[in-house]
Amino acid sequence: MDFFASLFIITFVFIVFVAIWFFVSYTLYRIGKKFQIGSFWGYCVPFYNMYLIYKCAEVPLWNFMGLFIPILNIYCCINIWGSIAKRLGKSYWLYGIAMLIFFPAFILAFDSSYPVGDADEEYDSFGPFGQYEEEVKEQDPEEADNYIERAETKNTETANEESTEDTETQYSIGVAPEDTEVKIANKKQYKMKKSLSSLIKKTPLLGSFFVRPINELVGVDIGTTTIKICALKNTKGFFTIESVVLKTYDQDLLSDGHIVDINFLAEELRSIFEENKIKSRNVACALSSYSVISKKITIPFLQDEELEKTVSGEVENAIPFPMRDIYYNYYVMGVDTEKQSMMNVKIVAAKKEIVDAYVAVFNMADLSLQILDVDIFDISNLVEQIYSPKEHSVVIVDIGASVTNIAILNGEDIEFTREILVGGKYLTNLIQKSARLDYKNAEEKKLSGDSNIVYLFEDFIFNIASEINKTVRFYLATKPKENIGKIYVTGGSSLLPGLKEKIVEDSGIQVEVIDPFLLAQSGDVQNEM
Repeated sequence: MDFFASLFIITFVFIVFVAIWFFVSYTLYRIGKKFQIGSFWGYCVPFYNMYLIYKCAEVPLWNFMGLFIPILNIYCCINIWGSIAKRLGKSYWLYGIAMLIFFPAFILAFDSSYPVGDADEEYDSFGPFGQYEEEVKEQDPEEADNYIERAETKNTETANEESTEDTETQYSIGVAPEDTEVKIANKKQYKMKKSLSSLIKKTPLLGSFFVRPINELVGVDIGTTTIKICALKNTKGFFTIESVVLKTYDQDLLSDGHIVDINFLAEELRSIFEENKIKSRNVACALSSYSVISKKITIPFLQDEELEKTVSGEVENAIPFPMRDIYYNYYVMGVDTEKQSMMNVKIVAAKKEIVDAYVAVFNMADLSLQILDVDIFDISNLVEQIYSPKEHSVVIVDIGASVTNIAILNGEDIEFTREILVGGKYLTNLIQKSARLDYKNAEEKKLSGDSNIVYLFEDFIFNIASEINKTVRFYLATKPKENIGKIYVTGGSSLLPGLKEKIVEDSGIQVEVIDPFLLAQSGDVQNEM
């Protein structure tokens, strides 16, 4: 009897110990998840979980080594946990010292805090995108020109000789670069893989034991008044659409590229995923090109250290914000075609508050943000992959709710971009006032082409077609040897009756609506309107 009693007690104690161990591991995993570091099973491994927590703190390596040295380990523990708390917007000393009893770890794990940048810190990389820097530098050289216009609603046109190209860059948050074999794959295969199966979560130490390829990715498009979601699954190289969701709102979700209400947006994303039973938590999103500044510079060939200093100086001169307020990154495009002794370098920058807000929203919604791209780059990549225009340049027009983006694609290069601060919302508001409808019904009438309000379309269609034609003429005037073969349009308002015909009439160029589903097979698709 004593034997069985002892066995029962030992078994009970063991089960309790294992349960406590898994709960503590899950707590550490919740903290690591906020920084996109490690897997749950990684935090279950003794000592390795200490390394993962050290990585979350972003402190020098000697702090991790010091955890194994008596006396010094007290300071290192305080510094590591205090640094984590500081990154999550908490008190360094309060949480650092209190972590000696571990209890504050539960607060850091289960509250709604998220990583924020330090106000006094200067960033020499693109913030959350910094881990992707090496892969960006190693991409194939591409050359193009950038033209960015900040037009008023009246569409005042200005010219700019700057350039932006089809960078094909997808800035990856918390994702290590992929193996070399994938990087040297052919261009089309490379880009498609980079969107799904190449997103592999690794940690630098022993990470190979916890590698899990991402075969499902959910695209989340946060518009001014809509959220669009498309869940893709990669099965043996083929994309399958698992779910498509569209939800429209009366209030604005974005204002000048900024998220209006982080908490509201996070809750909406969480509820959409739950209601539509979307299982994957790996998501991709894009910033509006209106929120991003890109610039091409031409400089002499430099070593890495000199290049970083030169780029830092160029960023300070070119970006109209303090360095502490932005994330930026760069990559070498290649030798300049006109000046063989010079090289072209691309710089991309975004305000820290905009990027941090996107990261916060997805963290609060319990989603793992794998890719944060730029919308015009995404659409250009899509056109290149689906239609492969090589014999002539093409125009890409994205008519959004608040902004209409126009880009001219020559092969794989974006040679010319322009933004017009007018979009479909302007027409919806006009219908709303004229027909005395709420925003949602006005939007439905616009998309259905209701015969009672079609007369309101004329001015909007005239302005959009006119601006497209002006852009084409300006580009052809600067590059007389080029020709435009087709105009590709996308965005909700691109379906307005009469728009395609008016563009063709003004420009004399064939128009086609982009069909992104040509890249995928349809599965069990769900829709929400």
